[in-house]
Amino acid sequence: MVKRFAIAFIAFLAIVIPSAFAAALMAAPARPAPLPPAACAHDLADANAGAAAMHARMQAAAKSSAACDATRLYFLELVKTRAVTAVCTTGVQRARALGRLDSDVERLNRDIATTCR
Repeated sequence: MVKRFAIAFIAFLAIVIPSAFAAALMAAPARPAPLPPAACAHDLADANAGAAAMHARMQAAAKSSAACDATRLYFLELVKTRAVTAVCTTGVQRARALGRLDSDVERLNRDIATTCR
């Protein structure tokens, strides 16, 4: 009787454990959301401050001969800010920020192509 119980118990475990493992694998997300690095808050603040400073510099040089250089530098600063934002933010906030930055980068790229030689 005990021998029959032991065989049935082992057979039961042989069926349950692999199927439970397979179910757990199927229920797990394919790619878990990455956790932002610890330095992200600082990097994001630095990138936004740099972009704001370059925007002010571009505004100040709008009618001078250095306007194209300032616009190009602001473009590079926005691209850097976009890269940091893509890594350090998540969710709806990330989508909004990247959409705004993408449209600004495209606009600046068009402006540089049409006005700067």
